[in-house]
Amino acid sequence: MSSVPHGVPVWPAELVVQGGGDLCEGPRWDDRTATLLWTDIYGCVVHEASADGTRVASHPTRTPTGSFAPRRDGGYVLATETGFVLVDQAWEGWDPVGAQRSLPSRLRSNDGACDPRGRFLAGTMGHHEEPGVGAVLRLGAPAPDGRVPDAEPVIEGTTIANGIGWSLDGATMYFVDSARRSVDAFDYDLDTGAASNRRALVAVEDGDGFPDGLTVDADGSLWVALWDGGQVRRYDESGRLTGVVVVPVPRVSSCTFGGPELRDLFITTARVGLDSATLATHPDSGSIYRCRPGPAGRPVARFAG
Repeated sequence: MSSVPHGVPVWPAELVVQGGGDLCEGPRWDDRTATLLWTDIYGCVVHEASADGTRVASHPTRTPTGSFAPRRDGGYVLATETGFVLVDQAWEGWDPVGAQRSLPSRLRSNDGACDPRGRFLAGTMGHHEEPGVGAVLRLGAPAPDGRVPDAEPVIEGTTIANGIGWSLDGATMYFVDSARRSVDAFDYDLDTGAASNRRALVAVEDGDGFPDGLTVDADGSLWVALWDGGQVRRYDESGRLTGVVVVPVPRVSSCTFGGPELRDLFITTARVGLDSATLATHPDSGSIYRCRPGPAGRPVARFAG
């Protein structure tokens, strides 16, 4: 696991939900239910818990689900192994949407998030992490007749599409392709949903793990999970490291703010792919952790459908 640079503030993370899944990802705080939700991708289930870690429910998703987001009119949008799906608030009414109803069999969906205008962006990747076969797809808001438009590529040629977020004004989109070991920034057109002018904002050095999921707080800073790094790192908008959350397991996958006043940073982790020796040393891999670093988060953007 990666070291902490000298002089950088450090916050500890505490265990809040033990045994959350093999590959926990995409945490979202739903202010409608005051609960934390996260997907166990290969477990084909979205779990739900209260802020104190008490389990509330588990929602089978029929197929591996990389990410999801709440909908403005109730329910959720899911990025699954086979494409985009809408469900209602009871996690029923399975409804594939968009022209990308069936992803190629070599691909599955991965991390995703809604932009400030309510579009849902989700990455795809190869089952075996084949270089350059993935993309970030954009699912737009429904038309006046209720039809959800075709999903369109925003970024192409990705390998392990992960964290997606936006600056406070929505004019900059942040994106992680873990294989590049960087957090990249794009100019983002809120009117069209187009991303351009890609540049590296943060480079993660060899030995520090791989950048994975991310969230953006109410101050505009980025919180980036480090897979095989045992940390969540906070960077300001210029890419300067301003804080580190130390997580006592190696495979940190993503994070989101939730709880009262959105001041709890919830952190997902994974146990998939770890050998027996590592699991013996880190038996709580695949659990959910919590940290209260001080800054508050922002409400999760909802899909406009």
